[in-house]
Amino acid sequence: MERVSDETWYAVLLFFSLIIVPFLIGLAIFKMYRKVFPVKPSEYDSVVEELDANRIGFFKPFLIGWLICGPIVFWFYNEYLVHV
Repeated sequence: MERVSDETWYAVLLFFSLIIVPFLIGLAIFKMYRKVFPVKPSEYDSVVEELDANRIGFFKPFLIGWLICGPIVFWFYNEYLVHV
């Protein structure tokens, strides 16, 4: 691990944060939406069972999360990363 540069770890962290963070934000939006407009009572033990039962999938929360995170990522890139 000593031979790996800090920039590599920053790139790995950035890669995972560009996938995981928008998905979690989109999933939170879907969960809040289902609290307001419930389909049926939640009787599921895990997130995977709930996603499968409501047929949400992966890409719907990911797209909703990117619609929210996209402008923030664009601003961050323009302010801090464009000059690197």
